[in-house]
Amino acid sequence: MKSSQSLYISLFSEEKSDVLKELLHACVDEICGRPGPSYRKFINSMDWSRAEYEGVYKLLSTLLKNPASLYMVDEKMPQEYHELPEQVQQNVLTCLKVRREQLTNALLKEHYKRKLPTVTNFDWRLKLVMGSSKMASLRESLLQLDFIVEDMDSRRIINLELNKDELETMINVLEVLV
Repeated sequence: MKSSQSLYISLFSEEKSDVLKELLHACVDEICGRPGPSYRKFINSMDWSRAEYEGVYKLLSTLLKNPASLYMVDEKMPQEYHELPEQVQQNVLTCLKVRREQLTNALLKEHYKRKLPTVTNFDWRLKLVMGSSKMASLRESLLQLDFIVEDMDSRRIINLELNKDELETMINVLEVLV
């Protein structure tokens, strides 16, 4: 049976460096919430079996999801990193340097989702109320604000309807919190 080092050397040949870079960036895309890599995309450019692809994909994803990798210092890098050939380590570091901020934001977002409900997006609509059953000419502007809130296992929408004074109060409170 091959050692992991010799297996990686055979899978990551020098001439396939561009494909490795593409795979690394596709893994980062997936961590950041965009479509990730697929075996079908890489089947023609790599001579890997599906099992080899799955193993490499899992290794690279695990390595990139590890917060210690973001330090980009050899002493703090995970064990999986040190098992890779030198040229692969350099490609991983290059990818981390380029995509560090995006990875950090994605990992923090995932961490906070596990701990607390998190606002992931919002939508707003401005309405002008011209009148009501009580008053014929009201002419009040209202902001309808939808917060999309996610936590570990659910996603929900919180809807607020605010007049001008309530909106100013909310903005002031948010400014104090930040």
